[in-house]
Amino acid sequence: MSPKKTKSRGKIGTVFAIGSSVTLAPVLARRFKEARAKGDKLAIADVTVSAAALAIGVLQALRARKSSEKKGEA
Repeated sequence: MSPKKTKSRGKIGTVFAIGSSVTLAPVLARRFKEARAKGDKLAIADVTVSAAALAIGVLQALRARKSSEKKGEA
């Protein structure tokens, strides 16, 4: 089998992916504050995992964009 080829995002696609992810940050911050005020450890864990997933998604989009730019130069 050959390796799976994926189409890289363009600049607009990367900006959209990052922008849509970043708009969730205030929602997560509000949910974290509410969970802390209530002392709800499960909700705190949920928000923490969601924030980590959000950060990883943004970093993956940036890394994919950076690697596609390097391939374009070569």
